[in-house]
Amino acid sequence: MTAERICDVCGTANPPTAEFCRVCDTYFGWDGEHGPPGATGAPASGPAAAGTTTAHAGGSPLGTPGFGAAGAGTGTATGTAPGSDLRPEERAEVPVVSPDHAAVVVGPDAPGSFTLSLKNASPVVDGMVVHAVAPPPWLVVTHDDANLMPGEGRAVTVTLAARPEVLVVAQTLEVPVLVRSSLDPTKAAKVTVHLTVPPYGPPPTMTARPHLLQLTDETAGSFTVTLDNRAANHPRHYPLVVQDAEDVVRADVVPPSVDVPAGEAVDVRVRFTAPAPEAGRDVTRQLTVTGEDPDGPVSATVTVVQRTSPEEEPEPFTVRLDPSHLHVVGTETAAFDVIVDNRAADDGLGVEVAGRDPQRLVAFSFGHSRFVVPGGKAMRVHALVRTSAPAPGTAASRPFSVVVTDGEREVEATGMLDVTAPAAPITTARLLVQPANLTTQGRQGTYAVDVDNRAGASTLQVSLSAADDSGRARLTFSHPQVAVPAGQVGRVQLTVDAPLPAGGTTAQRSVKVVASDGSRSVEAQATLTQTARDWRPVAKRWFVWLGAIAVILGTLVPWLGGRVVDFELLVQRASDGDEVAIGLAAAIGSTVLVAVLALVMLLGLNGSGGRLIRGSAILIALLAVGALVVESTVVGAPVVTTGVPVILTGAVLGFIGGVLARPRASG
Repeated sequence: MTAERICDVCGTANPPTAEFCRVCDTYFGWDGEHGPPGATGAPASGPAAAGTTTAHAGGSPLGTPGFGAAGAGTGTATGTAPGSDLRPEERAEVPVVSPDHAAVVVGPDAPGSFTLSLKNASPVVDGMVVHAVAPPPWLVVTHDDANLMPGEGRAVTVTLAARPEVLVVAQTLEVPVLVRSSLDPTKAAKVTVHLTVPPYGPPPTMTARPHLLQLTDETAGSFTVTLDNRAANHPRHYPLVVQDAEDVVRADVVPPSVDVPAGEAVDVRVRFTAPAPEAGRDVTRQLTVTGEDPDGPVSATVTVVQRTSPEEEPEPFTVRLDPSHLHVVGTETAAFDVIVDNRAADDGLGVEVAGRDPQRLVAFSFGHSRFVVPGGKAMRVHALVRTSAPAPGTAASRPFSVVVTDGEREVEATGMLDVTAPAAPITTARLLVQPANLTTQGRQGTYAVDVDNRAGASTLQVSLSAADDSGRARLTFSHPQVAVPAGQVGRVQLTVDAPLPAGGTTAQRSVKVVASDGSRSVEAQATLTQTARDWRPVAKRWFVWLGAIAVILGTLVPWLGGRVVDFELLVQRASDGDEVAIGLAAAIGSTVLVAVLALVMLLGLNGSGGRLIRGSAILIALLAVGALVVESTVVGAPVVTTGVPVILTGAVLGFIGGVLARPRASG
């Protein structure tokens, strides 16, 4: 691995391929076998070699005294190279610069440049830095590479440019520029740059606001002129003049001369007066505002339209309505007065009064349609207007006028009739059904239906109807037609008769109640919940108990008459093979088993499906019939099976109870 190159001047470690020290710019090309003329060809070793390298790194100019001694010496070079023990910044010299004056022109997209001849007068490699002293914030200074060998001279180009997107005002200024040593910033030479930013940009634009003025019965007006110089970098000065083609307009410009700074816009107020046109005529004038500077004129045009109202001939009399704006609510008639004023004349005036309605919706009635107004007086006449009412809950405006004529001319006074029709009571009515949720175990349910007209302004007349969602219920009202005065609540009863659901179930139906006045309606909802009692569990128990009792009674019927059987003899004879005894013993055993099954049937009440009950009933019936058949066949007549009919009746009852015990879904 190649060792780093250590600078003998400042001690900084540099890459092995470096030619200059990255801190002090000491030139490494003279180190070792690349040393200057006069150096030994083979690098020395040990302390002497180190001394020799230090002398080379000192960078003495070629041909300076002591260079060959430093290169050929075998001991330390400190004693043989003058000044080699100084730091690079202590050995730096003031750069030699020419010329000391320059002139540069900088535009917005055109940087300016000048050339400096630089020379490194120091015995070490030095990088020259060119920078401006306290430059304006928009100025950017750059220059070519200026790393110089000792004693080396080079022409370096210095470029001055404006920062992008910055408007630089046209100007000329002196910019001090320093060329300094990078080793010792105090070693610097000054160059004075005469910097010029030339004027550039288009002429300013002139606009007027508003560009159209309309004057009615007026002779004076004003508008604003804007001079926009935001695209140029130099100021403008314009004296402003306002002219018109007829030269009859007199204008006052404030200020009369305007300075427009670079990159800014200025508003100027223009006030003018123009002679009024003849009565009843219009005139259009073009006003031109002009400003001129050495680069040429700028202008803006304003159009002024003047109107003068025609002269009105004096009326011999006047007419007014009192009031002229009428408001009526809930009625179709309004009253007002017509006042005919003849105080401007000395003679009496005979007039005729009539009404006009452009919509043909208003009828007029005057207290006097013809009368004479004495001279110097005013006369008041009462009048009525009638109109049709608008739709309920809406308002309408009916313009009208009253015309008074004296036979030669007419004088008209206008009025307005605003008619407001109250809203229909149904629009503010409310319908309430109480209770909202009704639960019953019967077929019928009763509701209270309230028709609320407390917000209405008139009597509410409605017809009531109701229906359920299934359509199977019969719904009746105590009063199907209801008239409810304004501000009150009317109540009727609604009876709902609906079939009950299956036993043990619940049915819910929605009931809708509607109140209608023939055009609109209001609705309310209620719920009817019907619950039917399930009699199956009760009937099941009764049938099973009765069946069990009947079975047990049927087994006891043969013994209730006092009959006694010698069971030992019966058993002995049966064991001897007596068929009658065997049949009788079998019948007795069957009846005993039937009684036991009756008890088992009762135990089946604790189950949920009734299967044990039904099975016991079937076995009871089979055993009873079998015992009867055996006894009748063997013995010849019923003896212990005389209660079989009762047993069979109990078995049937028990079986019915078992059927009722089955779940409804499976039944």
